[in-house]
Amino acid sequence: MDEMAVIEKLRKVKLFDTIKNDRERLAKLAGIVSIRRCKAGHEVIKEGDEGADLYILKKGSVSVLKRTLDNELYTIETLKADEAPFFGELALLDKELRSASVLADSDCEFVVINRDDFNRLGDEDPLLGLLVTRAVGMALSRRLRKANQDMITLFEALVGEVAESSNLEEVPE
Repeated sequence: MDEMAVIEKLRKVKLFDTIKNDRERLAKLAGIVSIRRCKAGHEVIKEGDEGADLYILKKGSVSVLKRTLDNELYTIETLKADEAPFFGELALLDKELRSASVLADSDCEFVVINRDDFNRLGDEDPLLGLLVTRAVGMALSRRLRKANQDMITLFEALVGEVAESSNLEEVPE
């Protein structure tokens, strides 16, 4: 993939909105990416593994999966390339283990940014590093707020279920 195609893809990714009109910084970012391809059914990221890469889906679709306490997989969401999604952004910030798995639903192509390369780029261009890191932080805060709301919804549903089952078991005197 040539540099112009990478720049155009980066320009469409919400994570890079603050630099989408800065050709020089987009070119710097494009200079550190790699391209990866995989076949349908390939596990792109495995929950619990150490990660070092942010993935931008260029072609195909993937499912983001999480394991239950019973070790069963459930799908959190499905991502499609036409939406310019990204995943694995936490790996740019820390060396913790992956929090979910990602499975290729079709043959896929990714634009990949490695943490060490991103950190070096941030050292060379601190404003670029700051802008992208802020965007990652905002993406994470959106996901955290959604997770908090989902927990409230689940808690309310559980309370409703308990209250309903309690009423069913009561025997009138």
